[in-house]
Amino acid sequence: MSVLLSTENLQVRAGVRTLVAGLDWQVKRAERWALLGVNGCGKTTLLRSVAGLLPAAGGSVRYEGQPLQRLSTRELARRRAWCPQQHHDVFAMNVLDVVLAGRQPYAGRLGWLAPGDRELALDCLARCDALQLAGQDVRCLSGGERQRVALAAALAQDTALLLLDEPTAHLDVSHQLALTGLLAGLSDRAIVMSLHDVNLAQRCCTHALLCLQPASGQPRWVAGPLEQVLSEQHLEQAYGCRMLPVTLDSRTYYLPAQQ
Repeated sequence: MSVLLSTENLQVRAGVRTLVAGLDWQVKRAERWALLGVNGCGKTTLLRSVAGLLPAAGGSVRYEGQPLQRLSTRELARRRAWCPQQHHDVFAMNVLDVVLAGRQPYAGRLGWLAPGDRELALDCLARCDALQLAGQDVRCLSGGERQRVALAAALAQDTALLLLDEPTAHLDVSHQLALTGLLAGLSDRAIVMSLHDVNLAQRCCTHALLCLQPASGQPRWVAGPLEQVLSEQHLEQAYGCRMLPVTLDSRTYYLPAQQ
């Protein structure tokens, strides 16, 4: 499988605090990565750095072997879609136009979209259970509805790599399960998503990048296949509490336990 995203000795900081130190990491096509760890450990900041929205403190980020800083904004938008966890809609715009904005990297020289872009946008809305919202003002949506529209826009961008920051935020349980099923079916793409729920990662991800918080010393990130990274020992180091594995319908879930 081809490597779509790679980092070498990547360093990410927030002010004087080092969040990521010396990360060597590869994301290949058809892999679905969960970024996991406690609040403030750097999941969003790391995602923003590899997305090209925040300069790294050191090291390098490459897309299919090409240095991130050499890619134009348009070319980068054709390689990765970025979906933040917060959306600030100031101006009136209907939902369909929000999703069609994801097609702008492919627009012609005068900014015109292709004839099939509208049908593609509607299909992406339908896949995210948001087709019924197509004509509504985006400012009038609930948090969960807005999140589904944002995911539809990311799908419409039709990139090989999806970078999703808390894609299940604001979603009710049924839509969380529908989303994990949708993402698990995107076998032709690579996905990196930050999550708070280990069990949602178990449902749709193949790999994990987990921030460990040792009792002493610098936090460190461990990366690899899901079944290797999400061990009881690693999860306890990450979250500071025991996580007990429970098997149900041939699937392993983790429940927090009091110390």
